[in-house]
Amino acid sequence: MSICKGCTHNVIVSQEILQELVQDAEKEGRKIVSEEVFEKRLNMCNSCPSLQYGTTCMHSGSLIHYRAKLEASTCPYPHGSKWLGA
Repeated sequence: MSICKGCTHNVIVSQEILQELVQDAEKEGRKIVSEEVFEKRLNMCNSCPSLQYGTTCMHSGSLIHYRAKLEASTCPYPHGSKWLGA
């Protein structure tokens, strides 16, 4: 099991928990991107050398499957967003 360095929780998060996080964000009024945009963002994250554990962005510490769903989110890559155009 891999542990998050910042919070000591398991870095592997189930689909159910990710879905709950997205539902909570929607209830708070946050806009969610289309499935097409989500898949494009996720593909960019999955090919990024800053991806850790297959789940976590090294630059933001956020779960990519959650961050990529939120319309207002951006890619935090320090040399420029990899999501431009997605």
